[in-house]
Amino acid sequence: MLLVSERLIRDGGTALVYFLMVLLALTAVTLRELGNRFSNRTSREVTVTDTMQQVQLVEWGGPEVLHLAEVPVPEPVRGHVVVRVQAAGVNPIDTTTRKGLGPAAQLADTSKPVVLGWDIAGVVTAVAGDYTGFAVGDRVFGMVNFPVLGNTYAQYALVPAYQLAHAPDNVPMEQLGAAPLAALTAYQALFEVARLAAGERILIHAGTGGVGHMAIQLAAAAGAQVYTTASARNREFVESLGAVCIDYTSEDFREALADDGEHIDVVLNSTGAQTFLDSLDVLAPADRIFAPAGRIVTLTSPDPLEAARERGFTAQWLTVHPDAGQLTKIAHYLQEGTLRVHLDRVFPLAEAAAAHEYIEQRHARGKVVLVP
Repeated sequence: MLLVSERLIRDGGTALVYFLMVLLALTAVTLRELGNRFSNRTSREVTVTDTMQQVQLVEWGGPEVLHLAEVPVPEPVRGHVVVRVQAAGVNPIDTTTRKGLGPAAQLADTSKPVVLGWDIAGVVTAVAGDYTGFAVGDRVFGMVNFPVLGNTYAQYALVPAYQLAHAPDNVPMEQLGAAPLAALTAYQALFEVARLAAGERILIHAGTGGVGHMAIQLAAAAGAQVYTTASARNREFVESLGAVCIDYTSEDFREALADDGEHIDVVLNSTGAQTFLDSLDVLAPADRIFAPAGRIVTLTSPDPLEAARERGFTAQWLTVHPDAGQLTKIAHYLQEGTLRVHLDRVFPLAEAAAAHEYIEQRHARGKVVLVP
């Protein structure tokens, strides 16, 4: 009996030691994982430097006020990630803000240098300890903070995680950086505001612009019959996107649509008050029994919305807002090829002023981006 007891103790002791070793190993792994997840320390990509280049302005004015500056790379804070910018879209609102006009300029803190840019595509390089849904190395894109300054004219940017979406792997970063603001504007105008439905007829003004060329594709994919205004030299381009082209340089769009014999259900206007008023003449009347009255969505302000409402039309002015859910849908459209971003020009970050000069000529076809 004594020999048996000694063997049991010896064997049991060995098993106990083994069990304790395994338990300690598992505990170490678990503590390390918890530490990585909940620690206030930063998870950072080793390639990140301490400083970066950023395009700033210290006074409102022409393109010449934009200049490069060397500044510290931002540190991640809760709810945000640091993104190494690989492409930043340039939009008309950027040039408006640079002049000190519009809501973004009014909201800007001018006690420190102003950094323009809202579109971003790049790679996450640092995260805080909290859960954001993104990890270091993730490809992302989004529209940052609009209409508050987004600070994307830079090599790195601190971005609220909830405003980002995972970027499709098969779409170049330059296209992703050009997409968010224009694509979200088009999507929200068509489906959130106008409630465009399959079979309806839509007139999209300025079909070759950033918003216009994306709106054409989204409307066509939704099953709408699409008309757009563009010059003769852009006819083939807009037709390839899925629209019937009306050459505004040689014909009145109201007459062209009257010859077609049908009213328009939805108008997307981005070219000013007179175009807004002229568009009311082609909208479906309010006295239709089996269909709603015409709807007009405008991106320019102030447009005479009351003039449209007095005639029984639905008229709204849209200010785009960040929406990661919608951006995820846009990512899917980009991935499957339903939506294509046409890049007109790509400028180095140091040539931001030249990019502004170019888009202010108002002849860009599609989008313009900056590449750090």
